[in-house]
Amino acid sequence: MSIREGYLHDYIAASLIGVVLGFIASQSAGNFIIFGRWGEYIAVLIVAGIFGFIPGGFAAGYLNFRFHQMGENMEMAGLSAGFFTAVVYTIISLFFSLVAAVMAQPLAGNVMIGWIIGVLFAFIFLSLGGYVSGYLERRPFAMPAIFNLSRISRAPPPPPVAAAQMCPTCGRPMTFIQQYNRWYCEYEKKYA
Repeated sequence: MSIREGYLHDYIAASLIGVVLGFIASQSAGNFIIFGRWGEYIAVLIVAGIFGFIPGGFAAGYLNFRFHQMGENMEMAGLSAGFFTAVVYTIISLFFSLVAAVMAQPLAGNVMIGWIIGVLFAFIFLSLGGYVSGYLERRPFAMPAIFNLSRISRAPPPPPVAAAQMCPTCGRPMTFIQQYNRWYCEYEKKYA
């Protein structure tokens, strides 16, 4: 195995961060499962997918690119990182769903159906987030100038404090041209 391929623990570490983002966004969906309000449950999962699972897959893909020096086919490497994150999400959420099903035995069927639907959305959105990270890794975009505060220039330096610079050839007073940071003789039409 080369450094380009990566190791299982790298994928697991990155996936756990992605899973945490997904869990945080999808926590409010659990209340709709128990009462069988499937339309609202799916709507919450779509919102959780956009704002939790896609960023989770993106973070997992991004971290995997930082762990490994991948040189080609980055979109598919990002997709596989997002897919692996969905597998980790499936395993972890299965344990939570089994505990919830045991605690609410009459509604265990709703809990498990909700888990299946949640896993389907996780696979779609986490894989999509990983693919986007690979796409952006391959085709990086420059930081917009409005956010790049290091490019803000300071005011130009003030002219030298000399009272009046005299032209070395004609002896007349010279004018400081701040744009070129040089002294200019208007009589001879040249810079000193």
